[in-house]
Amino acid sequence: MATTFEVSMSTLLAALGRDATARVRRAIRPLGLGAQQFLVLSQLRVLGEASQAELADAAGVDRSNLATLVNELCDRGLVARTRHELDRRRYVLRLSTAGERLLLRTDGAVAAAEDDLLSPLDATRRAQLYALLRQLADGVDLCPSGDDTARTTAG
Repeated sequence: MATTFEVSMSTLLAALGRDATARVRRAIRPLGLGAQQFLVLSQLRVLGEASQAELADAAGVDRSNLATLVNELCDRGLVARTRHELDRRRYVLRLSTAGERLLLRTDGAVAAAEDDLLSPLDATRRAQLYALLRQLADGVDLCPSGDDTARTTAG
């Protein structure tokens, strides 16, 4: 009697995450961005503005690692760091115009990488997969969507 072993869902998700990250890295490398830098810029695009702590939590990046990433992105002129209007002790992060332009250049490259990864799925299945992934991400407060921005910045 043959025993069938199924790969656990966490193993599948981890493997697909590594593959997706590798594809995105290859796509954005010619634009001078690393995967974590891209993640931070992309999440900041969605949030509009955020404190460093809010951005770290939203992107799922360790706060001390984010500090280094933000410094690099500020040095490159891709992120603007300004004092909070009401609390001068805090900083607010926003994409700079150069950061917005760079992300626009990454959009096509990343879309092509995603399209290649998702090629086994038709448009309906892709929409279903996205909805399920969005539900999972929302359940653990990762990568807030544009709809979540009001909730994130109001708190």
